[in-house]
Amino acid sequence: MRTRTARLLLLALAVAAGLAAAGGVGAQAPKPVRVAYAIQTHQANMILLPRFAEKYGVKVELIPLRRYAELQLALTTNQTDFAALGYVNVGLMEDAGFQDYKAIAGVFTGAQALTLRQGVKAATWKDLEGLRLGTAPNSYAELLFKATAKTNGADLAKIKTVSFTAGGPPVLAALKNGDVDGFVFWEPNGAEAAVGGYGYYSSLDIGANETRHVNGLLAVNDKYAAQHGDVAVAVVKALIDATNHLNGHPDEYAEVAQRATGSPMPVVKESIKHGTLDYKLYQKEGEALLALIHEAGITKKLTTAAVDKHFDYQYLTKATGKSRQELGGR
Repeated sequence: MRTRTARLLLLALAVAAGLAAAGGVGAQAPKPVRVAYAIQTHQANMILLPRFAEKYGVKVELIPLRRYAELQLALTTNQTDFAALGYVNVGLMEDAGFQDYKAIAGVFTGAQALTLRQGVKAATWKDLEGLRLGTAPNSYAELLFKATAKTNGADLAKIKTVSFTAGGPPVLAALKNGDVDGFVFWEPNGAEAAVGGYGYYSSLDIGANETRHVNGLLAVNDKYAAQHGDVAVAVVKALIDATNHLNGHPDEYAEVAQRATGSPMPVVKESIKHGTLDYKLYQKEGEALLALIHEAGITKKLTTAAVDKHFDYQYLTKATGKSRQELGGR
């Protein structure tokens, strides 16, 4: 009896071991994967990452932050394994000498704009001279605005920027009260002002250039990716699934974004119109952006080579079965 019991136990252990070996990431219980993201309407796909990662055997621990500067700091100081950064951060990190990361997927495009107070008119970029514009210092929105405004002939020295550490009530109140003539921020700030009737989206498009409004991408710590490449592929698969799901279910998209931002539903629905969830990784547009911010003096050196150096398409190609060219690369 004991011999038979022992044989059954050994058989059960062997079957369990075989299942674990066959299942890869999903068959084991990996350590939680730390993923940092920004609390924004157009990072709703990041918010759903834990749900879609489960089927690939990955447990995602989300770290909510507010700005790309905070996300970059979290990645560069090893507070997170993955981070949803801006394309602009590729240039900023190269300028600062940080090399230990890979950009492995897109997150979204657009979702930031110049908003003006009702009654304030600006048909050209030079019309902004003399105005007071609220910005978050060194945010991607501010950097892209300054680069685009300068490229289009505006004298930045004649545009007064008023600093706000983040969007929300302070900058919205300043616009409503006339303390600023406009602001350059990410969503849902522009939608809040537009729905409230005291602001409107300017016709001056801060992304109307060769960058084509590239904005958010997913980056991973280089050492983590080298040690856990299968997990990185699983996270990319989950991001693709979350992106496709929300793009196909606009009501759920609005609900997820509303819970994350706390904005009223009409604001969220207006906000969604001004950006696109997009997992492709755009190489040419990324290089154009880095050239643009260098021309504006935002980076000390030209950092376009960082795109080819750090954009790693292997995770997207494995996750989708598509070619690099089909996924935004060259």
